[in-house]
Amino acid sequence: MASSPERLLGADIARRLQAQFGDDLPEAEERGGQAVVRVVPDRYRNLIGTLRDDADYAMDFIDFVSAVDRGEDGFEVVTQLWSTSLRHGVRVKVDAGREDPHVPSIHDIYPGANWHERETWELFGIRFDGHPQLVKLLLPEQFEGFPLRKDFVLMSRVAKPWPG
Repeated sequence: MASSPERLLGADIARRLQAQFGDDLPEAEERGGQAVVRVVPDRYRNLIGTLRDDADYAMDFIDFVSAVDRGEDGFEVVTQLWSTSLRHGVRVKVDAGREDPHVPSIHDIYPGANWHERETWELFGIRFDGHPQLVKLLLPEQFEGFPLRKDFVLMSRVAKPWPG
C-alpha cells in the first residue's frame, strides 16, 4: 500500500525543486518557513504545473500573482502557491525584464490567476503572454500609465512641492 504524501518543510521543497529543475532554478531556498524559488521565464509554466500536479507538492491553491519593480534590474512576477491538504507553500519568482516586461500566463493552470494577471498588467504594465483578456480591471479606461511602477509620476507631487 502506497503511503500518502506528507507535509514538506520549505528547505525540502527548495532542495527537491532544485534537483528537478537544475540550472533553470537559479535560486531555491527557505525563507520564513516556506520555499522561495526563482525560475527562468521559459520554465515558469512547467514549474507551476509541476507544483500543482505532483502529489508531493499538491499546490491546489493560488494565493496571488503580483509583481515587484526592481528599478534598473527590471520587474519580477511573484506567484504564491499553497497546498491545502499538505499545508505548505511555495513562492515562485520569475524575471519579466525591463523594457518590454512579459512572462507566460498561467490562467489555464490556475483559473484564479486570471484576475491577478490582469491586475498586475494594469498596475505594472507586465504582459502575460497567452492571457485571453488583458483589459482593465480597476482603473478607468482613459487612465494612462502604470501607477505601481517606480517611474510613475504622482500628479500631486507635480502640482505642489512634496515635503518628503
